[in-house]
Amino acid sequence: MTIGKTVLESGVTILSEQVPHLDSATVGIWVSVGSRTESPPDNGIGHFIEHMLFKGTGRRKAVDISREIESVGGSMNACTDREYTFFFAKALSRDYPLVADILCDIFLDSRFDCDELEREKGVVLQEILMVEDSPEDYLHDFFHESYWGGHSLGFPVQGTSGTVSAFTRERVVAYFRDRFRRAGTIVSVVGNLPHEQVVEGFTKAMGPLTLGERILPDAPPAPERGVFLKERPLEQLHILLGSPAVSRASELRYVACVLNVILGGSMSSRLFQEIREKRGLAYSIYSSLSGYADSGILKVSAGTSRDKAREVLAVTGDVIDAVREGRFDDGEVSLARELIKGNMLLSLESAEYRMSRIAMNEMFLGRLEEPGEAIRRVDEVTPEQVRSLAYTMLRRERFSLAAVGDLPPGPALSF
Repeated sequence: MTIGKTVLESGVTILSEQVPHLDSATVGIWVSVGSRTESPPDNGIGHFIEHMLFKGTGRRKAVDISREIESVGGSMNACTDREYTFFFAKALSRDYPLVADILCDIFLDSRFDCDELEREKGVVLQEILMVEDSPEDYLHDFFHESYWGGHSLGFPVQGTSGTVSAFTRERVVAYFRDRFRRAGTIVSVVGNLPHEQVVEGFTKAMGPLTLGERILPDAPPAPERGVFLKERPLEQLHILLGSPAVSRASELRYVACVLNVILGGSMSSRLFQEIREKRGLAYSIYSSLSGYADSGILKVSAGTSRDKAREVLAVTGDVIDAVREGRFDDGEVSLARELIKGNMLLSLESAEYRMSRIAMNEMFLGRLEEPGEAIRRVDEVTPEQVRSLAYTMLRRERFSLAAVGDLPPGPALSF
């Protein structure tokens, strides 16, 4: 595999990874725009623009975009997160020129037709309702909003019914022309294509662009410590504990990954074994890491009946205390390292994963990290490093608690 990097005169960065055994080309355009860069009235506008980019250009109607990519057996999709937005297409390598042309077209010449815009509002409003109907999705939005105390890092990516309903074409176009035309724009391509061919596909269209300075978001405030409860008529109570963790660029990121696997990031983890396997208190119990450019969160999520909620929290606290005190053996660290490496190597079989990986390397690390380097970094994680990070990260007073569902009677839940 060969990774190439070229920066066009405009400042657009072209990344490619040539993988000889692939017959496909997976191509993405990434911008450093997400819900974190939005103001309260604009919340959800980046995600809305992501939808609108597929709704027609000066050369193609919405249906033409779909038909052209599907006529060669390809597909398209997009994603908006808190710190970035990307849209991508996949087709056979021989159709790379068409894929590059379509992506350039929707990025540079989307029309934002008024009728299409009004119709898409309805689609996004339904998406918002879908999130609200999903207890786990709703809980994560509720937690982020409460945890970050009104800072934009806690805004829901999809926006709210009120903000989306108020979007006008003028507002959407102005935001797009400003925020989606900034330094930090990345083209990421994975396939059996030489780097020179990849660059050729985007140079004419994106070389002459004029990009503004990259917008650096405000640093997040200290997280809100507390208990955030929302009563809803659900069969289960959904619980989330969150504590400050490492950023995407932290030197401790691989240590944090190993710690997460030991705590609750696998079926052999302490939380899964203690709460589900030994006690049968929950079907779903896991921990995860959410990393951002300058911060991060370690989350523990569980769904249980309201009569078991206090016991789940108590046992979770005992497990967290034990891990914080270093009461795990070196074999658990070794198992966690092997799981992470295995998952990484299996993920590399996906072209979409590779395309995202090199783009996020560039976006958050400012360099391309070869898979071999990542494997080596995981191998270098020591039990002492994991115990040291656990002692700092897993202090009880650092955790906040959010719960959504059928709240138990009596004193409020606590951790």
